[in-house]
Amino acid sequence: MIKKPLFVISASVICIIAGLIMKSSFLEIVASVMGVLNVWLLARQKVINFLFGGIAVACFAYIYFQTGFFALAILSIIQLCFNIYGWYFWVKNKGEEDVAPTTKLSVKAMVTWTAIILAATAIWSFLQIKYTGATNPYLDALIAVMGLVAQYLLSKKILDNWYIWIAMNTMLLVVCATSGLYVMFILNLINLFISIDGLREWREDFKAQSQA
Repeated sequence: MIKKPLFVISASVICIIAGLIMKSSFLEIVASVMGVLNVWLLARQKVINFLFGGIAVACFAYIYFQTGFFALAILSIIQLCFNIYGWYFWVKNKGEEDVAPTTKLSVKAMVTWTAIILAATAIWSFLQIKYTGATNPYLDALIAVMGLVAQYLLSKKILDNWYIWIAMNTMLLVVCATSGLYVMFILNLINLFISIDGLREWREDFKAQSQA
């Protein structure tokens, strides 16, 4: 069901209707629809996902800055750069396929990235507490760091990016619910389901590549 275009059309319509009912800003509605299209196309391994992703994160950067989530605002700006790089990397390394092949982190690499996330979160939290008035510096920093790592792994077409997106979307549900960003709450709920499906599809693709 999630693979079908009808799903992403329905999800986009839900975001628009919810935004109008809740009187959300036009920018929040646009960002939500672009975000749904981005993640759905990403799960389908379509390189055009980076166009919609770039538009979405540019909108998110402004929204997060306005609501006091400064780390998430910075995250969105860096994610815009990663979207540009990801588009380049996927096309450059596609070979005879439509996009670059899927790879997977080794156990050592997983441990290394986990350590990087924890260390970077601690540093970012400290800086936010000391120099900004961030709404929730610890959760804000953790989500931001996870987002950066996930976006980097995504741009390199590494399967494990989906595990981080799933965890990040779960945390963002809490952030959006407590901040009154209800349309973005719906977006992240939809993205959570798409991310789970994306993990399954990429994992099947990786297994098929390994067997080949």
